[in-house]
Amino acid sequence: MTLHEFGHFFASIFVNAKGVSIHHNYVNYVEGDLSKGQAIFIKAAGPVISLLIGLIFHLLCYKDKARDIFFLLKLYFCSFGYIGFFGYLLIAPFFTVGDTGYICKVLGFPIVVTIGISITGAVILFFIMKSLMQYFAELGSREIIENNQTRKKFIFSLILIPVLIGIIITTLLNLPTINVISLIAPMCSPFTFLWTYGFALKKRYVTNNYNSQFYNLNKPHIWLYIFFALTIIANRFLVYGIYVN
Repeated sequence: MTLHEFGHFFASIFVNAKGVSIHHNYVNYVEGDLSKGQAIFIKAAGPVISLLIGLIFHLLCYKDKARDIFFLLKLYFCSFGYIGFFGYLLIAPFFTVGDTGYICKVLGFPIVVTIGISITGAVILFFIMKSLMQYFAELGSREIIENNQTRKKFIFSLILIPVLIGIIITTLLNLPTINVISLIAPMCSPFTFLWTYGFALKKRYVTNNYNSQFYNLNKPHIWLYIFFALTIIANRFLVYGIYVN
């Protein structure tokens, strides 16, 4: 989400917008002096960065044969990158102040076209998340995934618990907020995992990439805790903002 906002931030600087500043969940700039094209460019930059994150980390996951904690981190980056793009397409008809909703409004799209874009985004996101469920399943050992009971417990702890806890943490980290739409992403976007949760839970995948060193997945990973702590520190620092002009 922070990288998404930096997309808006650098786009604002690129078009020489005035009064540019970035905060933990929004970017400020003076809109009155911008052309329609410049405004669209700034609004589109955040979702485009999210899409690039999804594509880059999807490629990294595809090439990676290891199924370890680092793979899981890349997999979540990939998932939320896609959600940060197609999710904004999904909400375009409902929030005209949001990135894609604003673009559709400025371009004068009829509501039926905006709804069509929303539905298309939802369908594409569903199939992407469905395909990613195989990667989540492969993080378990073959013995765990082939047993229905152990697989259920594993997928529950790998996806559902982090999603529910993550909603609470990321919502708190998005406070204070100047716009309710800033809370839509942390509160609602993680539920996208539940669209295709059943595939990770039950689908029989033909693969040789199950986790052969499953015991390493549960080891303490100090670097991950440090990364998490630095993320929170950066988030709280950005509450006060970085001002350019």
